[in-house]
Amino acid sequence: MGFKPLIWFREGVIARVETIDASEVINELAGTVKIAKVLFRCKAEELKRKLAQEELYESSSNKLIYSISTYNTNEAEIRGTLKKIFKDYRLKAVRKRLAPHTLAKRLHNCLDIIAVKEQKYWIGKTIACSDPYKFKERDECRPFKEPEIMSSIRIARILVNLSCVRPKATMLDPFCGIGTILQEAMLSGFNVKGLEISEARVRKSIANLEWVKKKYGIKQSFEIKKGDATKLSKYFGRESFDAIVTEPELGPLLKSLPTEKEAKYICNKLQTLYEKFFNEARFVLKENGKIVIVIPQFRTKSSRVFTIDMNKIMKKHGFRIFNATEALPIGVSVPFLYKEEWHKIERLIYVLEPL
Repeated sequence: MGFKPLIWFREGVIARVETIDASEVINELAGTVKIAKVLFRCKAEELKRKLAQEELYESSSNKLIYSISTYNTNEAEIRGTLKKIFKDYRLKAVRKRLAPHTLAKRLHNCLDIIAVKEQKYWIGKTIACSDPYKFKERDECRPFKEPEIMSSIRIARILVNLSCVRPKATMLDPFCGIGTILQEAMLSGFNVKGLEISEARVRKSIANLEWVKKKYGIKQSFEIKKGDATKLSKYFGRESFDAIVTEPELGPLLKSLPTEKEAKYICNKLQTLYEKFFNEARFVLKENGKIVIVIPQFRTKSSRVFTIDMNKIMKKHGFRIFNATEALPIGVSVPFLYKEEWHKIERLIYVLEPL
């Protein structure tokens, strides 16, 4: 996608882009919440006049539901100006705070205004919003599901995107389970290979990937082998892969927060597994390849946090953190923390490259 960044801010970017299908792009990006079209930019003293001149509302109905998202600016000023404009138009306008998944379903009859202040005001109108239900078909309609152990479709696509490699590259998931990450990689244009220690999950993964190929008419190839991720060199040659993207074993399923003793035990056991894996990953990964891996973080009943010693692993096996945003003014650091309130295991997403 051709684009030229104009303004970076912590929550996003304003860019000049070629003609795009915003709905398609937001689904491919997966982690992006909204895409808005910039309507105008102006100085502070011009804001009220410019908003009044803009044709924000195009329906013939006199009823309107609208929402406002502001960045680096005061929402009250935007809200007050819009309220007066809608009153002048004699619109029955109701402002609501809509979560992205709700807005995605109502965008056809709801106005969502974006206001960013970076030296000047940038005012936009949301044209696409992330909709988790869009991923439901790829999840619920495939032959096999294991919700208790698998990554969500959305997270799988984000992990694939974080690899920063080009389509037609070859990607490996050495803990592939039923193929969730691999299917998103194939849909992104990658040829994929998977390794799975369970014979039953190998069969399920093959069935799921065959379904994806048929359902979406894609030509990307896949190969699933039964095998041990700590012995990659037994199954694949040196420098076989442009990227390794995986959510490995994260420990036992937890129904409640662990004690400190339990967290230490789990981390020590996983530390041994991951060190063996990274020793083999160095062999099969290309010199300029990337590893995107989910590492568990355990918050205990006493609120202490335990995780894997990744610094030890990186130093021992010759990896360093790769941060695609390092030179940008948005201050994002790696690893990325991903957690939900209902998660008993927090996830740290590492992006690594060989030294």
